[in-house]
Amino acid sequence: MSYRGDNLIFIISQPKAGSTLLQRIVAGHPDIQTSAETWLMLHPVYGLRKTGIETRYNANWAATGVREFLDHYADGEETYREGVRRFAETIYGSVLEKHGKRLFLDKTPRYTMIVDELYELFPAAKYILLIRNPLAVLKSELHTYVKGDWPMLSQFKPDLLDAPGRLVAARSKLGDAALEVRYEDLVTSPESTVRPLCEFLGIEFDSGLLDYSDTPAPKGRMNDPVGIHRHTAPSPGSLDKWKELGADRQLRHFALQYLAAIGDETVTALGYDPGELRREIEQAAVEQETRHVYPWQLAIRPCKRWGLRDHVASAYILAAQAEGRLAGIRAVLKVLGKRIRGGFGRLVR
Repeated sequence: MSYRGDNLIFIISQPKAGSTLLQRIVAGHPDIQTSAETWLMLHPVYGLRKTGIETRYNANWAATGVREFLDHYADGEETYREGVRRFAETIYGSVLEKHGKRLFLDKTPRYTMIVDELYELFPAAKYILLIRNPLAVLKSELHTYVKGDWPMLSQFKPDLLDAPGRLVAARSKLGDAALEVRYEDLVTSPESTVRPLCEFLGIEFDSGLLDYSDTPAPKGRMNDPVGIHRHTAPSPGSLDKWKELGADRQLRHFALQYLAAIGDETVTALGYDPGELRREIEQAAVEQETRHVYPWQLAIRPCKRWGLRDHVASAYILAAQAEGRLAGIRAVLKVLGKRIRGGFGRLVR
C-alpha cells in the first residue's frame, strides 16, 4: 500500500506563533523525533507550480515541462505525487530509523503555503493547527527580525497576510486529521492543552513534557532565536506584549493597517475580536513628538517592485526617523545621485 504519512506530525502555524515552544514540549516524548525547521516538502510540492517560485531555469517552463511529461508518458500528476510520497518516506523514515523513534514532528511555518497539498499527499498524518493573536505575531516579527529596518517586513508578507486565511481554511479541509491548539491556552493552561494533544497524536501524556529543560534543542539555525531560551516551561509572561504596539506611533500604524489587511472576517474566524484588538491598540497610544511614519503599504511590498518614488520615500523616512529631517534630505539626494549615475552609465556603454 502507498505511503500516506502515518508516522508524520506537522505543525501548521504562522512564524512566531509559539511553534518552537510547542515543538519542544512534544519532542520531549520518547516516541517523537524532530529537528529544526526542515523546509523539506516545499521544493517537491512547488515542482508542479508555475507561480510562487523563482529559479534561474524558469520555474514556469519547468512546471509546464514536468506536467506534459507526466500527462504523455506517465499516469499524470498522481505519478508525481506518488514519487513525492516515496521521497518523504525515504527521508523521514531514515531519520526515524537512525534515532529509534516512531513519529517525526516537522515544524516548518511556511507549510501554511502547501497545507492542502500536504494533506493530499499524507492523509494519515496528524496536523496541529497552532493559532495565535495576529497582533502578537506581528509584534514578535518586528521585535525579532525587522528591528526598525521596515523594508525587511516584506520578507514576511506570506506569513503575515496569507497564512491567517490559510489556517482558517485548513480547519474544514483537514477535518479530523487536525487538532487546533491556541497559543494563549498553551501558556496559561499547559496541561489541559497538551493532554488532549497527546491523545490526538496517539502518545501517552506525561506531566514531565511541560518542563523541557532536559529536552535538547533541535539542531539547526532555522528556529526561534529568542523566546524559547528564556524559559524551561510554558510561560504567560509575553501574553500581552502585543499591546505595546499601541504606545509607538510607527508600530501603532503597522498594527492597525495589519488588522485591516487581514480583514475582520479572518480575524474573527481565528477566534479574536477585531474591534477589541483595535481598541486595545488605540487606548495604548501616548502623546509623543510628531514622527515620520513609514507606510505599511511600502513596508509590506517587496523592494524589487518599488519605483523611484518608493525608493526616495523609504530613504527619506528611514533617515529622518533615525537622525532627523536633514538626514532624510541627504538620503534622498544619495538615492537620486545613484539613479542619475546609473542612467548615465547605461547611456555611455
